[in-house]
Amino acid sequence: MQKELFKYLDAIVQLQQALLDALLGIKPIAGEEEWLDNADMKQLLKISDATLYRLRKSGQLLSKKIGGKWFYAKSAIVSSIKQERKP
Repeated sequence: MQKELFKYLDAIVQLQQALLDALLGIKPIAGEEEWLDNADMKQLLKISDATLYRLRKSGQLLSKKIGGKWFYAKSAIVSSIKQERKP
């Protein structure tokens, strides 16, 4: 009984650490999408506010608005950049 209890406690501590790491931006939870905000996107793509707005409005960027702030799916950006580089 005591071994099972320690096993569950260990699993809870590991889950708690993973959640804290994800919240602090250290590493995303496995299987979860990583999202970038406006500043990160502008820096990554080297574009202006207006260009980012146009890309979002045209649907070229997968985005979500959360609490008045826009976020963009990093995997969608990376995959579209990779496709553009292919001959």
